[in-house]
Amino acid sequence: MIATVTLNPSLDEWIELPVLRLGVLNRASALRRYPGGKGINVSRVIHELGGATVAYALTGGDDGAILQRLLDEEDIRCAFVPVRGLTRNNYKISTRRPRALTEINTAGPQVSSTSLHALSRRLLRSRPRCVALSGSLPPGAAPTIYARWIRALRRAGIPSALDATGDALRHGLSVRPWLIKPNRQEAEEVLRHRVRGLRDAIQAAKALLASGPSPVILSLGADGALLAMSRPRGVWVAQPPRVTEPSSVGAVDSLVGGFLTGWVRGQPLTEAFRWGVACGTATAMTPGTALCRRAHVRRLVGRIVLRQVA
Repeated sequence: MIATVTLNPSLDEWIELPVLRLGVLNRASALRRYPGGKGINVSRVIHELGGATVAYALTGGDDGAILQRLLDEEDIRCAFVPVRGLTRNNYKISTRRPRALTEINTAGPQVSSTSLHALSRRLLRSRPRCVALSGSLPPGAAPTIYARWIRALRRAGIPSALDATGDALRHGLSVRPWLIKPNRQEAEEVLRHRVRGLRDAIQAAKALLASGPSPVILSLGADGALLAMSRPRGVWVAQPPRVTEPSSVGAVDSLVGGFLTGWVRGQPLTEAFRWGVACGTATAMTPGTALCRRAHVRRLVGRIVLRQVA
């Protein structure tokens, strides 16, 4: 079983408008609601691929209950710890003129050390095969929280996969998680230099690999992704087919879900990486914050070009 941790989940409200005008009434042409949060998205993809997963999260109030119901409808196993306040709402506003996606993310409820400790106890008692720690931190969670959990998971013999940003990523990286999955901007923040073309991205992946985790997946948006490993040693680039992107929301989370599913099933890491990139590509082809479908992933995986570059 793959466990995912989302300390700051959300309800994602997808709103479609012909055009967004400030200061006046706008009438939406469509409105859809999805369960949100990076770790929850990872669990949704693992489940879609037929894998076993449990989504661990902190949730609060009526919106937390709605999040639980939406995941129950998808048959996703959950282990939620309640907090005071309301689970946050994030807004994705898709406009036709100009063709753009405007995102408004809220901070989320204040969380206590008691709730965080209760969630970590439940997680460790479940003895998962791997744990994905993903997403932003809510108010009240220290930037060292992921680092502390990574240490506890290592003591229990459980590999950790970290997808975070800023101080949470830096602290987490310092205690050597099994896997990290930064994007280009997050890599730039950690390494403190620009990552422009493929050559820079390769060097960035190597530098992150040298800091401890193995493997490292560096996502590059429409340019694909890099996989860097120490055993076997090398860097591989995956180039997905060019597709029309109704929405790239959740594509990186889908990459992580596909990769972990392949790894748990015993695939070589390079093949698990190919499946992850296929999942991310399939998600980019779906509207709103809907995620990939298994049939689409199977059709795409053979079209993912994978080559060793270092």
